[in-house]
Amino acid sequence: MNQVIMSKTLNIFRKLIFAHILFLIVMSAFRAVFFFYYSPLNSLDGFYLDILNAFILGFRIDLTVIGYIQAIPTILLIVLYYIKKEVLLNYFEKFLVYYLFICFFIVSLLLCADFGFYSYFKEHINILFFGLLDDDTKALMITFWQNYNVVLILAIFFAYLAFLFFSIKKIFAIKNKNYTSFLGLKISALIFIIIFILNFLAVRGTLGMYPLGKMIPNVSTNEFINKISHNGFRAYTNALSARKKYLARKYDLLKATGYKGNIEKAFEVYKGTSDINKEDLLKNITFKTKKVDDKEYNVVVIMVESFGMPILKYQSEKFNILGELKKHFDEDILLTNMISAGDGTISSLQALLLNIPHRPTSFAFSQSIYKQTSFTYSPAFLYKGQGYETSFIYGGDLTWRSLGQFVKHQGYDNVEGKINIFNHLENINKEKDQYFHPWGIFDEYLYSHILKKLENSDKKQFIVALSTNNHPPYNIPNDYKSKSLIYNDEIKNHITGDFELAQQRFKSYAYAVDQVGVFLNKFKKSKFKDNTIVVVTADNNTIDGIMKYDDNQLLNSKNIPLYFYLPEELKTKINIDTKVTGSHKDIFPTLYNLTLKDQEYISIGANLFDSSVAHYGFNGSMVVTNKEKIEKLKSIEEQTDSKVLNYYKVNLAITQYLINYYHKKGKE
Repeated sequence: MNQVIMSKTLNIFRKLIFAHILFLIVMSAFRAVFFFYYSPLNSLDGFYLDILNAFILGFRIDLTVIGYIQAIPTILLIVLYYIKKEVLLNYFEKFLVYYLFICFFIVSLLLCADFGFYSYFKEHINILFFGLLDDDTKALMITFWQNYNVVLILAIFFAYLAFLFFSIKKIFAIKNKNYTSFLGLKISALIFIIIFILNFLAVRGTLGMYPLGKMIPNVSTNEFINKISHNGFRAYTNALSARKKYLARKYDLLKATGYKGNIEKAFEVYKGTSDINKEDLLKNITFKTKKVDDKEYNVVVIMVESFGMPILKYQSEKFNILGELKKHFDEDILLTNMISAGDGTISSLQALLLNIPHRPTSFAFSQSIYKQTSFTYSPAFLYKGQGYETSFIYGGDLTWRSLGQFVKHQGYDNVEGKINIFNHLENINKEKDQYFHPWGIFDEYLYSHILKKLENSDKKQFIVALSTNNHPPYNIPNDYKSKSLIYNDEIKNHITGDFELAQQRFKSYAYAVDQVGVFLNKFKKSKFKDNTIVVVTADNNTIDGIMKYDDNQLLNSKNIPLYFYLPEELKTKINIDTKVTGSHKDIFPTLYNLTLKDQEYISIGANLFDSSVAHYGFNGSMVVTNKEKIEKLKSIEEQTDSKVLNYYKVNLAITQYLINYYHKKGKE
């Protein structure tokens, strides 16, 4: 063993360990901030041990990140030792200051990104993160600028980076010791084998079968406490892995659900019998409508941005969150046990447009190999075939997620965005920019455009619309007078995070739903009230990001309203259970049976007004509702004895088969 070179090498290892300990402390401090900022717990009683275990597990997960960062220095130091050039070790020691700073900087960025992502989705970074990167960059920047004190945040972040850099530099300026051995060992090969094994164990984080970053165990019955352990870096790498697999077309839902090469079994479970049509499998999910009258109806379906259900429990004269919509919720049909198909707008929207569940960890159809596939079984094609003029109206830019291009292949005669809406406005009496917010045109103009389309129509109308207003940075028109939003102690105690930002969110929420009510006020005074069905729902419950719940957290986190306006004569002919469970996949099967006579249709979902069939709600984060039950899978591959969860997996397998069938058909 070369004594001088070994002593120099071990001193560098010692300084690396000190630097890593410093950053582990920083990561643990960040986890503590995350815990206290987002904690929905009213009391820690009964959870102290769970929280301690979560932080210990989190430390181990952080150590896996350090293990990856240390891997390159470990290998290079071993190589440099055997080269036996002290000058190279000196240069390498200086390089390590900048190497560690850059690595710690990147990890810090991902921790901060994860913190922001969680505020919106109530989840650590997942595949949706890359969808955010595909969003309107300018609008995102405006959102950050308006919702957060960007100058202060950047100042604190740069101060933190300065602290980090000079701390690392000071550590590497520590005076070297004269090492003659390592743990009593003097044989260099043994020393480096031990160091290499320690580094390997740090990367794995466990002696178990699965690396810790890939398989993170639960430490508590409380879902939030289990989330404390995770960190943004590992969440990002897992999401990146899922994205790479998807882009490489390795996303195999049939394999994940266990039905690859055995799809017939999935249809048997779906139908509850082995007596299925094996010659044409899609016949097993083909149904015929049972219309209760002979009248023809226009159909209007509106998806309201981030219109979560749980906040509505606080509705009162003082906290008038519903505004003009309240009386319509009282007068008409409101289903209250619905959950969203996805946790993001695009995932729920495409589930609605294609009448399917959202496939977990999948990418938007409009940004995938299916972007030009015409799914001719879907709603617009059916209505178009029955003589309807079909329109898709989006309050934002149609370039968002390449949505406009995708929708044009889905049977819509008219595909309109914010500019189309603006160009059809009458009596423009304000500056042009006062009609818009960063993500689109204000909702009131979207709804006036829908009314005008009904008024100018000379044939039956099928309209699907998506609003944009209840979205960061939560702008409302300058001339809009907000209803009373006085926050009592009960509401305040159920809000997590920054209260001022929460107030902005609720103000925007109130404007968005109030404008739906204003639209319905006008609609019910028009001639169309007797021949038009209006459906209002939401894409997701992102208010969940700043709310905590007293009970049934899993349901509340996904809960959205589903409202039906039916002409009075039709309404009296239908038996309706407003407590029925369901999700976006069930909306159009319900509408088909209200509006289309003896029409065959393919559907994964069910008619919500048919009490003779079982009803399930599916959310893409693998949450399933059925009557009073709500259950969640940890992963699609998970083996379970739950009939509800296995039925969900069956539906996902059939959904993928349906998608593959029409994608292949489109290529022929």
